Amino acid sequence: MSTTQIAPETSDTRTDEGDDHSHYARREEIVRASIEGGRVTALCGYKFEPVRDPSRFPICPKCKELVEMAQQFG
Repeated sequence: MSTTQIAPETSDTRTDEGDDHSHYARREEIVRASIEGGRVTALCGYKFEPVRDPSRFPICPKCKELVEMAQQFG
């Protein structure tokens, strides 16, 4: 009699792998994704899973530009 082990399927669905920037996104989306899992869409359009420490990376220039523009116009 042979036995077969079935291992749970694991896949890394992070789209931020290799990305060397931190991104701005809506706080509500980040909280939801952190609790429920899933991806967040940054202001620049980049999709990522909030799974790493953003303080370790420089801010995305496009996200930074969009935040500064929004602050100018209130």
